[in-house]
Amino acid sequence: MGEIISERIGNVMVVTIANEAKRNALDISMERPFLDCLVEADNDESIRVVVITGAGEMAFCSGHDLKEIGRPGLTFMKPDPMGHPDLMKKPVIAAINGHCHAAGLMMALCCDLRVASENAVFGQPAARLGDLPMGGQIWRLSSAMPRVRATEMMLTAEHLSAQDAFDWGLVNRLVPKGKAREVALELAGKIARNSAATVQAIKAGQKIYERQGLDAFDRFQAETYEKLKQRPERTEGISAFAEKRSPKFG
Repeated sequence: MGEIISERIGNVMVVTIANEAKRNALDISMERPFLDCLVEADNDESIRVVVITGAGEMAFCSGHDLKEIGRPGLTFMKPDPMGHPDLMKKPVIAAINGHCHAAGLMMALCCDLRVASENAVFGQPAARLGDLPMGGQIWRLSSAMPRVRATEMMLTAEHLSAQDAFDWGLVNRLVPKGKAREVALELAGKIARNSAATVQAIKAGQKIYERQGLDAFDRFQAETYEKLKQRPERTEGISAFAEKRSPKFG
């Protein structure tokens, strides 16, 4: 049986899926602890960024435990907690340290940024299983990389290498094996130093444009700009720029 490990590093919360015997599959016993970690991090004002990774160097997450699917009496949580990063107001970085398949790929796509090690392998096997890519993977993949590449990946159910994923824009950083967590933390640190209100507004604005269109985004932009103007972070940011120093946000 696997476990969920949470670790706070400064203003960053690292959530690790630890189930190495099953390539860090998220079994039913891990679903609630995983969701609770994400919800708690999102509600904690002192946490600025969340990093999700898998234990070891073999896998990020291989999705659900296939041995549990269809077993009588077992019911998976709905909505799937692996899609929760998309619902969070704070930015979430996926540190992809190996195999990233099925619902694990969905989770990575629901994160805002993705750092992948050179041994990472991406896969969406639904077409080979007679299933459907869930959690919006059909449109998420087509948004994260060229549509023709995403379509080929899903229709053939063939694996995608870390290099191709980087070349096609699916991941932000391609790093040596064993370095995904470290680089993800460096990236998280850069984000955490900025205005939390602005960072969260950027994420929210992107989601509104994607789901509600330009008119809704224009309203959000106008309203949010006025709100941010009144916040102390803006005064500090402008003062820091004028004084040629790094801003100090609370």
